[in-house]
Amino acid sequence: KRLIEDLLVLSDIENRRESDGSEFDIKTAIINTVEALRPISHAKNVTVITELEEGLLIAGSVDRFRQMMVNLIENAVKYSDEGGRIWVKAAKDSNKIIVSVRDEGIGIAPEHHERLFERFYRVDKSRSKKAGGTGLGLSIVKHIAVLFGASLKVESRVGEGTEFFVIFDAED
Repeated sequence: KRLIEDLLVLSDIENRRESDGSEFDIKTAIINTVEALRPISHAKNVTVITELEEGLLIAGSVDRFRQMMVNLIENAVKYSDEGGRIWVKAAKDSNKIIVSVRDEGIGIAPEHHERLFERFYRVDKSRSKKAGGTGLGLSIVKHIAVLFGASLKVESRVGEGTEFFVIFDAED
């Protein structure tokens, strides 16, 4: 069921290249998303720490943005150890707005970074049953970032954790 839902979401995103043009506040969208995911983080005793600047506005679909954040935060929880911490940040840096999700989880070896956003790509095939998911989450993140004209970056060290960055052009 989850696979079908993810495929439908991906198809919908791919077939609608334009993004809803209304502006929304990033901090509010992230706080609402983190709150909605609280049962998942609590179940694993993972602490979600937010560091969100005030007044960061971007144009586009708030629902798509939240969907992107759900995928990034769920992954961070999934690959974190029991009792771990996750940081969700949003800040303006010159003409960019940078949203990031960082965990202290298992990390990702550099040779996998390039393929992370491909459909069904798994870093560790043996973990797929245990970790769950459809293998489409990061592909959905990539497609939503494209809708916003944003770029993606990942930094990770095996055994130390991973940080995903979504970088938006800021309106002045």
